[in-house]
Amino acid sequence: MNYADLLGFTVLEATPQRTRVRTVVTDAGLNMHGTAHGGLIFSLADEAFAVISNLEAQAVAADTHLSFFRAAKSGDELVAVATPERVGRTLATYRVEVRRGEDGEVLALFMGTVSRRARENQVG
Repeated sequence: MNYADLLGFTVLEATPQRTRVRTVVTDAGLNMHGTAHGGLIFSLADEAFAVISNLEAQAVAADTHLSFFRAAKSGDELVAVATPERVGRTLATYRVEVRRGEDGEVLALFMGTVSRRARENQVG
């Protein structure tokens, strides 16, 4: 079992142009205020970021940033939607919106940059 499995994340879609990862907030994922823990929201966004950035290259995070806009509560479905902002040969930056449900309001915005290189068995 990996970290994403432990947190109950499910990859709904994984393409280089759009990746979606889902979870449902449980009581185990709440903070002292009774809302979703920031670490849970960050982890969800980071998972979408990791999946999309590693689809066409070997990538590791160089920089990330997360802004929180709204709280989530137990039972809320959260969907992280990752899209590319700019993909270059050695660096790529992605935008990840964490939404309440598929088409709900944006709860948090994650921006991340990866250092990337061709996979060992990949040409080009």
